[in-house]
Amino acid sequence: MRSYINLNKKLARRYDDWMVAMHYAPHTRQSYARTVRLFREFLGSRSIASVSHLEIRQFMKRVAEDGATWHTTYNHLGVLRQFYDFLNLGGVVSYVAPRLVRLRAPKKKLLPILSETEIQRLIAATETLRERALVEIFYGTGCRLREVSHLRMDDVDFATRTARVTGKFRKTRVVLLTKSAIQALRAYVGNRQSGFVFREDRPTPKGWLAMTNGYWVATWKVYHRRFRKGRQKSKCLGRVDAIPREVAKQQFDSLVEGVNLICPATDRPLSNTSVRMILRGIGERVGLRNVGPHMLRRSFATHLYDHGAGLEVIQALLGHVYLQTTMQYIRLSTSRLLKTFENSHPRGQMKWALMAALRENRRPSVRNRVV
Repeated sequence: MRSYINLNKKLARRYDDWMVAMHYAPHTRQSYARTVRLFREFLGSRSIASVSHLEIRQFMKRVAEDGATWHTTYNHLGVLRQFYDFLNLGGVVSYVAPRLVRLRAPKKKLLPILSETEIQRLIAATETLRERALVEIFYGTGCRLREVSHLRMDDVDFATRTARVTGKFRKTRVVLLTKSAIQALRAYVGNRQSGFVFREDRPTPKGWLAMTNGYWVATWKVYHRRFRKGRQKSKCLGRVDAIPREVAKQQFDSLVEGVNLICPATDRPLSNTSVRMILRGIGERVGLRNVGPHMLRRSFATHLYDHGAGLEVIQALLGHVYLQTTMQYIRLSTSRLLKTFENSHPRGQMKWALMAALRENRRPSVRNRVV
């Protein structure tokens, strides 16, 4: 039996090249390539080009039995549809087999948002200037994680309270900054005029004294302007039973005296993992779980909508292409729902008049009674 393993790998590589040409995001390419790799492993030596909808169903069953969630299984099917669209466009297959397979769409979860009171608690829980600036920027602009982490000083205009950010597909837009966000940002950056706004912090290594196999071992790093990573050095100071710790510490201090232990400053953006950990830590101080950039982004959109902002305005501020995407970020609050209902329904205003009369401890007039 002929093996099509090499042919399948070649088609997968061509699909990845096509995604590069189409400017897919790196994490999207990795996710799609993972699905294609799982499908190739499922097929074994069979050809991808000769697959029918029956094999697609069997693959869906396999990934579900292996522990994939409903949402993950649905995403696998979507990736295979796009993959076979690419093969069909190139004439490799005559029809798109995954399009003949239907799965129930997974239920959309209501992603959590923060109330305005919780936002105030979150801001009050910040302990450093950087933490305050991060919370104010995320909530004040509704930007994505990468848009904030890669924001440069040249992109911020403190006079007009605007910032130029680069979003998905390298699309650039101008976002507005609140007065409190500008103040927090200015306090954090100080007099810096260039580089990333939120830079990677490197602690100053001072070396350490450790006990290894019964010996005192001193280890430190020597930094030079030509060697940014530093050169690590170590020296054995003697046996633990012969030299007290105080004496070993004095010897260690004399070794590193006059040595440059300061790591040179680097112009690297704060990593996405660091930003998530900082925001999560702030939330845990006030009892808020899983606080992250996207939660603040959803809260930004919802609070704007609650205070009367139109969907088109929110769409422009969030940088969405489709209005339907913006609507998924908005959670209609109960207070606005009730207020809109009472103001819009013909008999709602009567109810408000009745409630106002009851609060004043007087009998409502006949004209305002609810029949």
